[in-house]
Amino acid sequence: MRRAGIIGLLVLAACATPPAPQPAPETAPAPPTEEKVVGTVRVNASTLNVRQEPKSNATVLKQVKRGDQLSLLATDGGWSRVKLASGEVGWVFSQYLSSGKPRPRKGCPPDSEFGFVKAPLAAFSEGGPHGLVVVDATVNTSGDVLSTRVITNTTGEDALGKMAEREIRAAKFIPPYRDCVPKTFIFTYKRTY
Repeated sequence: MRRAGIIGLLVLAACATPPAPQPAPETAPAPPTEEKVVGTVRVNASTLNVRQEPKSNATVLKQVKRGDQLSLLATDGGWSRVKLASGEVGWVFSQYLSSGKPRPRKGCPPDSEFGFVKAPLAAFSEGGPHGLVVVDATVNTSGDVLSTRVITNTTGEDALGKMAEREIRAAKFIPPYRDCVPKTFIFTYKRTY
């Protein structure tokens, strides 16, 4: 009987002891979540920095060019989070982007920079003061100079500034085109004497 009691106690003890804890199954790390593309944007600047953070002093990761299409992931204030064709992700200043794809260009000129129909003709003289005159000329969509303004004149002679303004006013331009439309622009004329 004593033997039956010991066996009974062992059975009870075995039933009362909780099972040893099992090690937790190893879980694989979650794969990085792919950001959802919310649209497509196109670069309008000649060159645009793609930055690590939405700050103008953040590290530049890459540069993109005018006409490049980027996948838009998010916007934050004046910044857009974009994904490049190479797969890199960064921030660009939204002001230099336009949405969507370029419009069809049936019968319209491609995007271009300005050109000259008639370049400014510089008047030469051997003597007199020397220096640099810088003139900003506002050019309309027809390529005509509407106004001029002397920005710098290191010659010390107002007459040379006026001469440089007359030279650039006589010029005729082909305006730059963006999305089939000619644009006004400011041409900076640098004239040395």
